[in-house]
Order: sequence, then structure tokens, then C-alpha cells
Amino acid sequence: MKKFNSKIVFTALAVLFTASCTNVEDVYIEKPTSDVIYSETFQNGLGDFKAVNVFGDQVWAYNSSGYAIMTGYVNPTNYANEDWLISPEIDLTNIASAYFSFDYVMRYSNDPANDATVWVLADHAYSPDTLPNVSQWVKLDLKPFVDPGSWTFSNSNDISLNDFVGKKIRIAFRYISSATKAGTWEIKNFTVKKGTAKVVESNDGSEEKPFTVKEAIQNQAGASAWVKGYIVGYIWSGTQNNYVFSADTCTQATNIILADTNDLSALYVSKILAVQLPAGVVRDSLNLKDHKDKFGKNVTLYGSLTKYFGIGGLKSVSYYKLEDGTSGGTKPVKAIFSETFANSKGDFTIVDVTKVSVLPNIWAHDASYKCMKATAFDNPTNYESESWLISPTINLSGVTNPVMVFDYVTRYFANPATDATIQVSENYQGGDPRSATWTQIPYPFTNMSSWTFVTTNPIDLSAFANKNIRIAFKYTSTSTKAGTWEIKNLVIY
Repeated sequence: MKKFNSKIVFTALAVLFTASCTNVEDVYIEKPTSDVIYSETFQNGLGDFKAVNVFGDQVWAYNSSGYAIMTGYVNPTNYANEDWLISPEIDLTNIASAYFSFDYVMRYSNDPANDATVWVLADHAYSPDTLPNVSQWVKLDLKPFVDPGSWTFSNSNDISLNDFVGKKIRIAFRYISSATKAGTWEIKNFTVKKGTAKVVESNDGSEEKPFTVKEAIQNQAGASAWVKGYIVGYIWSGTQNNYVFSADTCTQATNIILADTNDLSALYVSKILAVQLPAGVVRDSLNLKDHKDKFGKNVTLYGSLTKYFGIGGLKSVSYYKLEDGTSGGTKPVKAIFSETFANSKGDFTIVDVTKVSVLPNIWAHDASYKCMKATAFDNPTNYESESWLISPTINLSGVTNPVMVFDYVTRYFANPATDATIQVSENYQGGDPRSATWTQIPYPFTNMSSWTFVTTNPIDLSAFANKNIRIAFKYTSTSTKAGTWEIKNLVIY
């Protein structure tokens, strides 16, 4: 039986009574209080939001499935755009504290940190018929939106507006795309509320703070990470994948399904993670063909966050740990420093010693291959260049035998041994790298025959044990030959 709030029922009855009677005096109707200052679900349109086109042919629009959408991709072509979706004026003049949140999907962006941003305009007159003056808007410092690998909406979590209380504001979603890459941004359930934003402590995929299944689905960039969840079934592959939330008739041993709950009534394909069980200890211990008792058990896994069976996935699982302490496989070493380059250059710095006017940067982030890429080749021309990709300071205090590994591709160099080099400095403070002292770490890079990434052998850094260092990837080229160097999944341990 459903329980009803008597106050709400009474209020509703009072409204009906008032509407059906005449000459009724002194009828008291209690109005429910709300912390909501403003909201727009986008269920039936853009509401009072305004779509403002700066350039490009595409604009923010309403989708009949109940959300606002912007994309510069019109199959099969990407188009350059800048478009803003701007809220009406929201009055925070008598508000002590406030925050907002929204649900979103951001997919196929070249650079989410730049392509999908949120801005606030405070105490400035604005006409939706004019283009936004960026100098008046404040860009909110949010974590870049992550492509979840599916069209599953995520929540932004609470975003504080305390810097703007006492003012009248507008909130805007700014979208950017290029003719090379155009992502898609979908938004719904936008709400501004009174009160203090809840601080949501997100997990980072480490052993100490493993991703939930939801977080793993949101981070499908190929990086290796720890994920924790319940074993709730398996998948049969076919013309249409069959996701089975059971173990009773399972006769295959190569995969399982993970979820954030073992309540089967709450499971949907959009909320599960497909887990690959490679041959070996992990498969032998967890598969539901031979171990139906593992169904519903909580497990922590280490693997690669990569789409699998058409949904969010965890592949190449190398280690598992069950809730009772049972574990097996090869446990990864704990990293001292790591950077996947999956979504950006991270905290690395790019310094072009020799600039090429037709290329904004020699080193640049490649969103398609989730890596950093260096090349001074602009078809059909080779350019002379020197460009450095330099790490932040890495503290090796207390580390006796540090080593480094990363995935790479090297192609079309005149001489990879001299044109693609690893450098280490103990005194680099920023700016021109030629002002510091660097030690080259030899590595046998060769020109490869394909664009398939390979992993380096462990690179010895023991000469720098107990020191603070910067690591740089130095790229050089000539007007005769300009190679291409791609790097990702850097780990020092």
C-alpha cells in the first residue's frame, strides 16, 4: 500500500474545495515550501532558455525524447560551430547560498574541456538577440565532461553558485565543434536550488578508491583502472546480444556482468558493465558456468575500461578480489605517477622551441586515439621543428628503483633514435627547456609499420631515485622528413 503525505492531501482537497464553492471566506490553504529557485526539464521544449548561434549552421534544439541537444555532426560530415544555450535571468539577490545541477550526455568531442563548458553572467544586462560577450561571462571550473561510451545520461552533481549570491545571473552551456570533429551534447533536468552544494567525493579508479559501475561506464577511454560491483549475470553474443541477469543456465565462461546493485529488479542494460574474463586465473575463478555461487557476490576487478558487447566494458581483466578476501591473478604495481592522455594533455606542458606557423602545436591531444601526438607533417609538407612535451614535477623520494612504461607509435622518422627522445631534468623550472639541464634516456625506437600501439620495456629511472624530476618527450623534424610520435598510458612505478 502506498503511503500519502496528509499535508499534501489536505492541500489538494482544499484547492478542490475552493474551486468548487463560491463566496467562501477565510479558507486557509498551506502552500508546500520548496528550495527550487528555477528549473527546466526540457521535457517539452527549450522553455525560457535561448539558443544563440555565434557561427555555424547548427543550433541548440529540442529533442522530442525530452532533452536539449546540440551537435555539429550531420552524417557523415562534421561542421564548425559555436553555440550557446542561455538561461533566463535567475534572481539570487536575496539568497544566502545556492547551487545547480543537470543531467547530460557528452559524446564524440575532440576536446571536452574546451568543447563543452558552462558559464555564468552576473549583474550584466543581456539581450538574447545579441552574441555573448565572453569577457563578461565567468567560465566555471568544472571537470571536463567524459564520453561514457553510450547515450546514458549522467548527473553533473551539485555545482556551487555561492560566488554569485546577491546577484542576478544567467547560466549558459557553450558548445564548440570543428570541421574535423563535432561532438554531441544533450542536457535535461536543469535545476537551481537554495542551499549548499553537496560535495560528492568521486572515485579515481585506484585500488583504494575503485570506480563504481556507473563511474566505469562514464570513463570508457581505454585506461586501466579498478572497478567494484556485483556479479549479476552474463552475456550471450549473437545477431542481438542477450544480457542474462541470472546464473542458472549459464554455459559460457568468457564474460560476466557487473552492476552497482544485486537487486535484479533495478537492472537495466544502461546500468551494467560487460566484463571480459581472459583465459587464466580470473576466468577459472569467476565464470558463472563453473561457479554459480559467485552470482550476486561483490568483487573488485582490475582491467581496461573499454566498450564491450556494445556497452560499457572492462576488458583484459588481470586481477580480482572478492568480498570475502579471496583474490587471484596478477596484481598491478602501484603507480608513483600516471597519465593516460585519454582526455587531454593532463598536467603536461607543451613547449614549441621551433614554431611552425601553419600548426598551432606540434604536440597536441588526439581525441580519436586518446593519446598525445607529435608531428610536423602537414600534407604534403614536412616542416623543421623542435617540440617538447614536459611532465609536471614527479617526486621520487623514497623510491629505490623507479621504472617507467608507456604505449607508443613511432612512424616515418628520418632517425627515431635522435628525433624521438626521452629527456629527464632535475632543474627545469618552466619556459624554454634549453635553459635547463637534461639527461637523455636511450630507448630503441624504430619506424613501425602500423598505427598499433606497443608498450615499452620497463625504462630504468634508478639514476634519479630520491629526486624531484621532470620527464620530457622531445620531438624534432626537418623540412625533408617529419615523423609522427604518439604516446599514451604513461606509468612510473
